Amino acid sequence: MILFKGGTIIDGSGDQPFPGDILIEDEHICQIGQDIDPGEAQVIDLTGRIITPGFIDAHSHNDWFCLKPDKRPFFDPFLSQGITTLITGNCGFSAFGCSADSPYISEVGGGLFHLSPSERYERCRDWLREIDGQTSLNVASLIGHGTARTAVAGLQTTELSEQQLADMMAILEQGLIDGAAGISLGLMYAPGLFAPTEELIEVARLCAKYDRILTIHPRAESAISMSYPLLSKSHLIQALEEIEQLVRSTGCRTVYSHLIFVGRRSWKDLEPALKRLERLAEDGYEIGFDMYPFHFGASVITVVLPDWYMKLSAEERQKPAVRLKLRAMVAVTTKLLGFGFSDMTIAYAGQDHPEYVGKTVVEIARLIDQSPFEAYLKICEDSDFKARVLMGSYQNDEIVERLMKHPLSVYMTDAWYEEAGIQNASLDQAFLKFLELGRKHQMPLEQVIHKMSGQTAKRYQLGDRGLLKPDYKADLSILNEDLSLDMVFCNGIRVYDRASGGLLEERHHVSQAISYR
Repeated sequence: MILFKGGTIIDGSGDQPFPGDILIEDEHICQIGQDIDPGEAQVIDLTGRIITPGFIDAHSHNDWFCLKPDKRPFFDPFLSQGITTLITGNCGFSAFGCSADSPYISEVGGGLFHLSPSERYERCRDWLREIDGQTSLNVASLIGHGTARTAVAGLQTTELSEQQLADMMAILEQGLIDGAAGISLGLMYAPGLFAPTEELIEVARLCAKYDRILTIHPRAESAISMSYPLLSKSHLIQALEEIEQLVRSTGCRTVYSHLIFVGRRSWKDLEPALKRLERLAEDGYEIGFDMYPFHFGASVITVVLPDWYMKLSAEERQKPAVRLKLRAMVAVTTKLLGFGFSDMTIAYAGQDHPEYVGKTVVEIARLIDQSPFEAYLKICEDSDFKARVLMGSYQNDEIVERLMKHPLSVYMTDAWYEEAGIQNASLDQAFLKFLELGRKHQMPLEQVIHKMSGQTAKRYQLGDRGLLKPDYKADLSILNEDLSLDMVFCNGIRVYDRASGGLLEERHHVSQAISYR
């Protein structure tokens, strides 16, 4: 038993902080109160410190790394910011849901994520059993619509046949029966971008049937995109209208994944987007969104390249007429979006150009004495179109503050460890940044903590996590008065201690796989 004595308790409910003691035994909280008799318990004096529930990352992709031989670089950065539980399987991509004998197994992951043969599992049940106790954080996972669709039809661009649709729905339903937290859609990525709204309604109905969450990466997160006709109203709003259709036609509980406004010309859509979400909530539907605190996000170098160009041969791409057409299209796209090559910071440029990493495309253009457009194409081609970027102008300070304070928001990282290049700052800083910004914007600390814990746990039906209450799991984050991280406990085991150098050896096998069976 451990008695945490004399701290300020923020219990994750959103209620005001209060002084008190917390007694835990094994993996559960036993008692919360004043002047608890320690008996034979180990006593940790928390005078001057704050004790909160372990933080919950509402949007993670770490399911793809749960079975890596060395999990430390993939999980330690999250633990180091007080996160004890991850909601994974987002954006249509889950690490299970495709049989090993599918002819399309190599296409699962959308080119972003990859599994070795030993890491592949068809059934959610088997995957959860395999990862239990194998990482330093608790893991719940959605099943990805994109993974299931790929399993039956690969990256097919046409509508599914009746049999293919039935087979995909069977995979998704089995995932929910096996214990998946819900279903995720990734409508900006293949194959999700090829799915008609009618198919998505069937998926949403399935979530409603099992009372599980549906998370949606929309078809567009900017004023213009490749998903809708150029000369039409804001593509971000059109994508939100599709989400609204899914919610109203099925009643399923829904999350808008990473509400962002890509490009300065999209920022005007902030209030119209929030009004639509608020209207759904007012009409009785369970709707929310998650967000990260930075102005940039991770993307691929091809973010502004049209598909037709990438399908050309290397020889065809060099033709002057092709270059002229592409230059015009990229110029129009970036102007309409409201960002340019100065907003693109190279995170990875392939093995041949480590000197590009950390520089913007404009800075690289100066370095190699080319125009930004030519430098951009050079980076694309030299990396075989696999370079990664950190894209700026996803939001600004005012948007971040508005979203942080909004009642429908919860907090997340949307980050994963990359084995080459520079990392997304959210990987190890997002939740500490939320604490910093909360203080800057004069948000009550209990409200910030609520959005990191209790509100997320309620949204994802985590049951006995996210609050400091008797019989709840002893996932705890302890903060100093300056809101720096002091200690973390996961399922009652101390896994981080600043005074002992940070991450502790005990962290490696303390996690629990969270099943919804």
